[in-house]
Amino acid sequence: MTSGILPAPFSLMRLDSVGSTNDEARRLALDGAAADLLVVTAKCQTAGRGRRGRVWQSPPGNLHMSVLIRRSRDLAASAQIGFVAALALAEALAELLPGADFRCKWPNDVLATPGGSAGPAAPYRKVAGMLLETEGNDWLVLGLGVDVVEAPPPGEALFAAVSLADLGWNGDADGVLAAFCERFGPWLSAWRAEGFAAIHPGWLARARGLGEPAVVRLDKETLTGLFTGLDEDGALILDQGNDGTRRIMAGDVFFPG
Repeated sequence: MTSGILPAPFSLMRLDSVGSTNDEARRLALDGAAADLLVVTAKCQTAGRGRRGRVWQSPPGNLHMSVLIRRSRDLAASAQIGFVAALALAEALAELLPGADFRCKWPNDVLATPGGSAGPAAPYRKVAGMLLETEGNDWLVLGLGVDVVEAPPPGEALFAAVSLADLGWNGDADGVLAAFCERFGPWLSAWRAEGFAAIHPGWLARARGLGEPAVVRLDKETLTGLFTGLDEDGALILDQGNDGTRRIMAGDVFFPG
């Protein structure tokens, strides 16, 4: 185990192949081998998963990683770490690829479009996704997948995807990992000290679709309205006009066009 390319206080465990980096991180926590901000990476995953149990494609060359994070707030508030990570990753990718535009999509995806284009008609596609899980009362496991060299082809993922290579990135997964940790460490410290108020403005500044029409798919219904912001807990606020506003805690969000 080494810090290697990562800034303090991160440490790094590299694996060639694993079922899931999240499962490996959880195993370390169960075995008493966990450390705050221990990063587990693998060249490939054979059983990678995303939100709601969806399969996560994990080809070699992409970034497959999980971070063990010691819990410092209650479980409900700890879900906000997904926003912390999305903001950190969007900022890191924008620094690596200043010619592209990176946006945070509620609740914790990162989208990209080439050429810095913006607006509702811009061809934003998913470049990264996250999965936040708990292990016992003490640990959170943040899984993060970034399409560095290869994105799932059309039809194999819920959202259209793009790789960093498609956007002109000539670097590798290690470069993305180091840039992410450089941003994630300070944002996590700010969240631990001040709560969601420290993250809220920065996330909204990079939000995809703020003020635009949105479709939100829930387990048993589909809602439409304007995405007007986040509340103090990170819930999405959907303005449905005469039907009032809805506070959305979980769902899949789409932006028409």
